[in-house]
Amino acid sequence: MDVKEVFKSEIAKINRVLSHSLSVIENERLRSAMLHYPSAGGKRLRPITTMLVANAINKSGELAVPFGVALEMVHNFTLVHDDVMDNDTVRRGMETVHVKFGLPEAILAGDALFAKAFEIVGNMEIDGERKSRLMTLLAKAVLVLAEGQQMDMDSEKLSAVSSEAYLKMIERKTAVLFSAAAQGGAIVAGAQESLQETLFEFGRLIGLAFQIRDDILCLRGDPKETKKPKGSDIRNGKKTLIVIYALEALSDDGKADLNRILGKKDASEREIDEAVAILESAGAIDRAQRVASEMIARAKILLDDLPSNEYCNLLRELSDYMITRTS
Repeated sequence: MDVKEVFKSEIAKINRVLSHSLSVIENERLRSAMLHYPSAGGKRLRPITTMLVANAINKSGELAVPFGVALEMVHNFTLVHDDVMDNDTVRRGMETVHVKFGLPEAILAGDALFAKAFEIVGNMEIDGERKSRLMTLLAKAVLVLAEGQQMDMDSEKLSAVSSEAYLKMIERKTAVLFSAAAQGGAIVAGAQESLQETLFEFGRLIGLAFQIRDDILCLRGDPKETKKPKGSDIRNGKKTLIVIYALEALSDDGKADLNRILGKKDASEREIDEAVAILESAGAIDRAQRVASEMIARAKILLDDLPSNEYCNLLRELSDYMITRTS
């Protein structure tokens, strides 16, 4: 699936609302910092999920656009602040916000994106009860996301992380916005609470699979497509599901070889290739891909609770995309 082609009109609509919402920021430097990541493009997977769910239920996708845009703003807010915390200098092949505009400006830009997201939901043309539910959903998602980021930072100091702990962390740091996207679409459509909960779980599963695929692409992906250096997770010492599986399977010598490179900030290309080869030989990358595929299979079963229509079919295709994408 070529997401940008299949959802060209939806992405254009999302981008228009996103740009218009930020164009009202009077200070030019702050506005530019806030737009730095959103204006670089992107697949807009979270707002697309919101629109597809609402359309699948009762063709209310248009009404759901603002909530999807709010999620996109929260997503970008977290990227800005994550880059500050991780001291990253490049994202999507360009300078990070704090490098281009300065650290104080990056903090302000993130804060402003966060505030703007709630303003957008507050201005949605829906009844007060649905608006209140969306506000609560968004607030909870941000809080859970912050917890996930803290868990991620904590894990860097640990000598070992379990697969359960890793999945719990990415459920909070990554999957929560997909959960909110799917449930938010159901709330806008006025779906019953049981269906809202089903779709929250759908979003959780595709979000988990999305992050696992991201970890795989860091090792197997083409840097020209992924827009990130090959093996950056290895240099940063990330204890991904792949690393966890490898450490379970490797001999003591293999573990020593991997740990020698894992977390080495100045690791050479040859060392990165060596580490990737170790992970491949342990079968860890293929195992992680299988786990992600199983999650997507479970997610698609949940879609049986939706009406059978073109939007539900697109949700199935979008689910498969999460584990087949190359960027």
